[in-house]
Amino acid sequence: TRIMYGGRISLQVGFIVVILELIIGIIMGGLAGYYGGIVDMIIMRVVEIFGCIPFFPLMFIVATMMQAFNVSPQARIYVLMIVMGCVYWASVARLVRGQILTLREMEYMQAAEATGIRVSRKIFKHLIPNVAPVLIVMATMDLGGVILTESTLSFLGLGLSFPYASWGNMV
Repeated sequence: TRIMYGGRISLQVGFIVVILELIIGIIMGGLAGYYGGIVDMIIMRVVEIFGCIPFFPLMFIVATMMQAFNVSPQARIYVLMIVMGCVYWASVARLVRGQILTLREMEYMQAAEATGIRVSRKIFKHLIPNVAPVLIVMATMDLGGVILTESTLSFLGLGLSFPYASWGNMV
């Protein structure tokens, strides 16, 4: 029973982190790919900064701060999910940007430009749906990685604490 409950928690953490990273990554990558120029340069420098952050030392710091402030076990789950989602979005943004740079030069985008629709509608109605198959594959692969990362953090004592079961803290 505890293994099944731990699997439920691990899957919940995995799905929420993947959804959070997809939301941030799609928005930032979509803006960078569509606008280009200075917007693209600024967003890609932010992506590079987030790509250079070492994850486990960051989690050591976050876990130490949560222990120092006596954060409840329920809140630890949410902090863990938010930190992981905010660190992992960079690869999604880079992928979305690359796809949109290719797609924005297509003929159907020139036709959408000629109709005079809003930029947000062009990005989220025409470009992002064409990037969706690649995003689905990436999200599926990231789900397993996030579950393994959460289990590793729980195994090291940095993730979920006692009342909650996780695959990592049961090992």
